[in-house]
Amino acid sequence: MHNHNPSNRPSLLMTVYFIYFFCGMAMCFEGAFNPEFKDYFQLGYQQQMYMTFAKNIPFLLAVPIGFLIHRIGYKHCMTIAMLLFAAGTFLLVPGLQSGSYGLILTAFLVIGIGFNFELVAGNPLLSGLGPAGGSSSRLNLGNALGAVAQIIAPLILSFLIPATVVSIDGKLPYMKGLFMAIAAVLVLVAAVTWLAQDVDLAGRFRSDAAASGSAKVRLWSHPKVVFGFVTIFLVLGAEAGLFNLYRNFLEDTTIAGLTSQQSQRMFTVYFAVFAVGRLAGSWVQKRIKPAVTLVVCAVVAMVLLVPIMTAGGWVAVGSITLLGLFVSIFFPTLYSLAIAGLGDRTAHASGLLTMGFLGCALLPILQGRVADRIGLQPSFALCIVPYVAVLLYALKGHRLKHEDNA
Repeated sequence: MHNHNPSNRPSLLMTVYFIYFFCGMAMCFEGAFNPEFKDYFQLGYQQQMYMTFAKNIPFLLAVPIGFLIHRIGYKHCMTIAMLLFAAGTFLLVPGLQSGSYGLILTAFLVIGIGFNFELVAGNPLLSGLGPAGGSSSRLNLGNALGAVAQIIAPLILSFLIPATVVSIDGKLPYMKGLFMAIAAVLVLVAAVTWLAQDVDLAGRFRSDAAASGSAKVRLWSHPKVVFGFVTIFLVLGAEAGLFNLYRNFLEDTTIAGLTSQQSQRMFTVYFAVFAVGRLAGSWVQKRIKPAVTLVVCAVVAMVLLVPIMTAGGWVAVGSITLLGLFVSIFFPTLYSLAIAGLGDRTAHASGLLTMGFLGCALLPILQGRVADRIGLQPSFALCIVPYVAVLLYALKGHRLKHEDNA
């Protein structure tokens, strides 16, 4: 039975929030062991990056998943997401047990497909489970919970794995036990979503579309959707570059020269700043229009690029860390603005927009190549293009909406 009033489904909304939190933690656990995977399988850095590629290349399936959601519903696709996430996480155990890097890559591929389902179905759920005016705020909060989980995960690992255990062979039992526990929790969450009462988000989105006058406009006729996809692709690619190169930036002797231990601590600080940015964005956007916050954050982000590219020492460290505060709201806010008023096409648009995560697979490789050729600091000039795109998207939002309604 469908509940035709999504605003009265706080239990399902809380479940989606928990999914974003727990899956964010699971992804962090898996990513935190990248050095161990590298040592265990005796990989080069390029081979190590195949794991990141395997997790992100499934976003090629985002559009077909959007069509599937249109047929079977958002809630059921969240169940599929949790089962895929659980299966991939569990596959890491036999991959480690057998010493098969191919099986590890397969596991991360399955995890990536599950993460794909989670975002394509979960973001519209966050958008639709509540008042229309709070859509952007809920999306920022949901994505902020994932960032908060990335702060908590390293702390949990420090308690789970004794400091005296430093060899990869000593860490393997802890890694396998942790992956099995994560998989078990994901199966339980899948059961919760399967048993939860379904909700008629399609009816809600149709009503919003009728109110905005865009119900009969073709998806590809929406400039805000197409431009939104391009902007999200660029923004997520730049964000992935920041995550992947943050510690390299801090440890570079020509920039800050921090030790590995210092950069690891600052990386935790960066995650905290990133989470604060999304939580603050969730609060601010209840009071200020999301497009206005995008303009302010894009301008500040471009200003911060100047010391990131030219300064050294703690000025450079503080600038790149503070950048996380302002870029954190880009994806959820852009997503919310892009799907507003799309009606039955919301699921399809969600698939297209979520495919923007392909930027995470491709753009960091480009930035890495630029860094190899002209230096790490100058490579951050590539971030100018995404931040200008955000600024243009926010400034032209009203005109694009007018075109959609014409």
